Amino acid sequence: MKKHIRGLGANKDPKDPNLADEKNLELETKITPKQNFHLLIPLGVGGAILLGGATFLAVNSSTIDLICRQAGNCQSFKDASGKAQESLTKAENGLKSAKSLPELLTISKSIGEAKSSLANVPDNAVDLKPPIGEQRTKFAELDKKIGILVVLEQNADKSLKEAIAKIVSAEQLNRNPQDQKESPEEARKRLNQPKTLYVEAQVLLKSIPDNSVIANSKQEKLKQVTAKIADLDVKLAGVKELATIAASQPAAPQPDREPEPVREPEPVGEPERNNSGGTPLFGPGSSGYRR
Repeated sequence: MKKHIRGLGANKDPKDPNLADEKNLELETKITPKQNFHLLIPLGVGGAILLGGATFLAVNSSTIDLICRQAGNCQSFKDASGKAQESLTKAENGLKSAKSLPELLTISKSIGEAKSSLANVPDNAVDLKPPIGEQRTKFAELDKKIGILVVLEQNADKSLKEAIAKIVSAEQLNRNPQDQKESPEEARKRLNQPKTLYVEAQVLLKSIPDNSVIANSKQEKLKQVTAKIADLDVKLAGVKELATIAASQPAAPQPDREPEPVREPEPVGEPERNNSGGTPLFGPGSSGYRR
């Protein structure tokens, strides 16, 4: 078998063309681990540095947090401030378009969460726009405003629901009896019952502010109730007129009665004599009579 002699300047490729492919693969296997070892050295050093840094931060996190708090420049302060400003903008826009009590409650909850977030930011926090003091004042004013609105709307919502319940009850009572005769007094009592409920509902509806989020519902129900009261007033006036006419008419004469038959007194006769055919006690023929 012919062999090639490697000399100076010869090909330094570790793959010897005189060897079989299996031998070349063995040479590659022997060389590759050395090359990989050199590559792993910088990776290991970098990992050790990162691990050491993480360990340092974990061990000294409390110390670092204390230092940044004293300086007022913790990143968490900026994060909390940014989150609070987003909630503030959202709340202000929500107040302009809120149309229901649940929407106001959602805004109030958002403001409460933002205030809690700012509670972890110290007064000496720096690099915040606007400054932390201005942010606290702004949120306090908005929180007070939304708190008053929520209470007012809760009362308005309660009044509306109570008014609707009274209207439903009045509708059930405000029904004309069918095929039933009633006196003016009975009609007056029947009509006054639903009117009382309508009037109570009217008072509740008028207590709701015109700038309430349920002002439209208030106006709709108030219009309905006012019309019902006016209708009942007309009916009650008619009943009163009927009662007045009935009172002014003379009483109808009572039908004549047949006179009872007069009983004649029984005649008074002579006293009965107790004479059963025997001798009379007195007078002629008596045993004691003397001629």
